Parts: sequence; structure tokens; C-alpha cells
Amino acid sequence: MKKVTAITGMVSVACILVGCNTSNEQTQNTDSVEPVENNTEEQTESNETDSGEEDAEEIETDDTNDEEAYEEVQESENYMIQTDYLDATTEFITTFSINREGDLDGSREERLERSMFESDPSEQEILSSFTNLSLEGDTLIVELNTTEYTHLSLSSAMHGMFFQSFSAISDLYGVNEAVFLDPDGVKDVIVADRTIDQTMNIEEERGQTRGYYTLYDTELEQTLFLPGGLLGEDVTGADGEPLSFEETVEEMKTVNDHELSYSTAIVEGIAIDHASLENDVATVRYTVDEEIITESDQIVFANAMQLAALDFHATELELVNETERRIVNYPLIK
Repeated sequence: MKKVTAITGMVSVACILVGCNTSNEQTQNTDSVEPVENNTEEQTESNETDSGEEDAEEIETDDTNDEEAYEEVQESENYMIQTDYLDATTEFITTFSINREGDLDGSREERLERSMFESDPSEQEILSSFTNLSLEGDTLIVELNTTEYTHLSLSSAMHGMFFQSFSAISDLYGVNEAVFLDPDGVKDVIVADRTIDQTMNIEEERGQTRGYYTLYDTELEQTLFLPGGLLGEDVTGADGEPLSFEETVEEMKTVNDHELSYSTAIVEGIAIDHASLENDVATVRYTVDEEIITESDQIVFANAMQLAALDFHATELELVNETERRIVNYPLIK
């Protein structure tokens, strides 16, 4: 290069200088391009990473939104059980209703007492007139406060209704046994023509029952619930063991032939997806056909499920409406 420069002179030198500058600029430009390419790759990788993280976040967000999409409703802690009677020609059948509306404040003991007094079928109002009721854990103490009760007499039909109501209400409030005491605190009394000198086992007194069925009372203008055990519905499995909660709900879908023309609370348009009882919490997942199922249908269904769960002394019931994406929690025996 130096030899060429010596022969051509200054003009050549100038040309060479111009050429060198151009070459240097190209070299510099070339050098400056490489980092740009590297930056582009890094940015691409970064974008891919960010995109992946965003996708993951979107997926997590979607999962969260799916769960949050369920509306959660907490019902009142207090419920009231009441009994009535249905004349089935050859016998009287105890019917039930459950209510969480109105003035229901009070402890479990106070609500149990109120239910007992208001449902007492005896004309003499035996429970409210002659007894004091109190709870000690899961034991109901019935203290006779006068000796006048010994002169009370009930017909055989009234006698049966009295003890059906007493044992059923006790059971649905989670009572396991009842103790009857005379005014001196002695466990030997006569109530409604019956001598009671031993602790009463409520489950044995009431008899085996599973599931509830419906009958609309036009006079009362409300739906009453009839226990399966009194209707001849299946309450035990093929092995003779009482039905589980899941089996009970399954059984409640249909009814056997009966002269009373009662119905199932799981009407057409309500489909049970799953029922279970774990750790004393009953859960029922179901769907509804919104074109044919009314609000009244759902109220009747919810009341039947509460009563069915109470037979198992569940502490709460969760009704999960998969169609409307709503979870309703009903506190039960506390």
C-alpha cells in the first residue's frame, strides 16, 4: 500500500485517505450492526419469556375468576322446626316444616323449646303447661313442674302424635336422649298415659327414617314435608343398613305408590350431580333447567335437603347450584 502511494503522489494519497475513511465508516457501521442483532435476539427471548409469564398469569387469573364467579350466600344461623298432622285415613302422619325467616333469635335451647311448645298436639298443651325444658349438651331435660300431669289422658291417636312430634323435633335439633323428671327430680313419671322411668333414646323412639317428600296443604297454603320412614319409602339398603346421605338423596328422586299422592322435592328440571356428607358437612351439587324451574321449586328443594341433612345431625348444608353458579350455606346443628 505504501509503494502505491509513493508512485501516484498526493492525489493518490488523498484518494486513499478518502477510501480508508469510507472503509473505516463501513467497518464501524458493520461493527455497530452486530450488537443490534444481539439486542434483537435478547428482546425476542425477553418477549417470549414475558409472553409466557403473561399467559401463565392469564391462566391463573382465569382459574381464580372461575372460582370467584360463584356467588356465595350465607343463610341465617337460626332455624325453626314445626310439626303438623296429616289424616291418612288409617293413621295420622307427622309432617314437618323448616323456617329461617322472621323473629328467630335465640339459642338452640330456646328455639327447641319454642318448637316443642308450638307443635304440641295435645289439647292440654302438656309441654308448655306442665314442664320446664332445658338442654345439657345433647341431652334434653324435661322437668315436670306439677303433679297435675298425672291426671291427663290422651286418646291412642293423640298419644302417638305427641311422642312422634316430641322425638322428631328433638332429633332435628341434634338431641340424642331425653330425661324426664318428676317435681322431686326422680326419673319416674307418667306423661300422656305413658310411664317413663328410663332415659329415652331419641333415635330409637323416633324410628328409622331417611329422606323427605312433599305434600301441598291448600288450607295452610304451604308445602309440608313427610319423612320417608312413615311413608314406607326405602330407608335402608339391601344390607339392612340405614341409607347414607348420598343414597338418601338418590332415593328422594322418586316415590313409591301411595294413597296420599305425595311428591318428590327433586322435581323435573332439577338434576343432582353429587351429594356427600364429610366431617358433618352435607354438600349437594345440582343443576336446574331455568326455563321450567321456579323460585318456589328451589325453596322447596332447599328445605327438603335441609331436613334430610338434619336427620344425619349435619352441622351445615352447602347447596351448590352449578347452573346459576351460586353456593348457599345453611348452618344447621351447632
